[in-house]
Amino acid sequence: MLKSTLVASLLAAVSAHQNLHQFWVNDVSPGYEIGIRRPPSNSPVTDVKSNDMACNVGGDKVPSGVETVPARQGDKITVGWDPSGHPGPITHFLYGPVDDASEASGVGAGWSKIDESDYKDGHWANEVMQNNGGNYSFKLPDSLKSGEYLLRSEMLALHGAQEVGGAQFYIGCLQLKVTGTGSKCSPTISLPGAYNAQDNNIYIPNVYNGFDPTTYSAPGGPVASCS
Repeated sequence: MLKSTLVASLLAAVSAHQNLHQFWVNDVSPGYEIGIRRPPSNSPVTDVKSNDMACNVGGDKVPSGVETVPARQGDKITVGWDPSGHPGPITHFLYGPVDDASEASGVGAGWSKIDESDYKDGHWANEVMQNNGGNYSFKLPDSLKSGEYLLRSEMLALHGAQEVGGAQFYIGCLQLKVTGTGSKCSPTISLPGAYNAQDNNIYIPNVYNGFDPTTYSAPGGPVASCS
């Protein structure tokens, strides 16, 4: 009985792995997996010091060969992930502006957090997304400098966070060409670099025993101010 329960749990964990497959700008999609740097599998990134933290496995290879999709500052973006009920937040970061998003690896300094959803009304963001078919919407900042950007979507699964290295990062990067009137976003972070394996929002020893999720804030610092 124990063996069969363990196997079932492992199978459930594997089936809950996820990828970003599609996105919409103001409810219009460029197409399935268009504009997205597709990783070779749906497995998570667990080494927070790896270059894979920027845009997932292989996401730093340039030119990317991926189409860059037009958008404007303030537009609504909807991301479409494989649904997963893992407990955890979703965050979004911008890298840029750059002259050519297809030539930007995303590795290093220059990422700004523009959106974060953690634990709200008794549910983790991942659970809310699962109930919405894997979709989640947010807005680009109302003030952005014109140029090309990488938009990074991060789903963090905390079900293994009781162990160092147990947190699972599911990362998808897409390419945008933004028209805007702004100048810069601040603060910025480095990926890899900003996350450490023992940060208290990545390694949570008591995640199943006494942890209060209402106090949780996702990695990557505060949401940036863009002007």
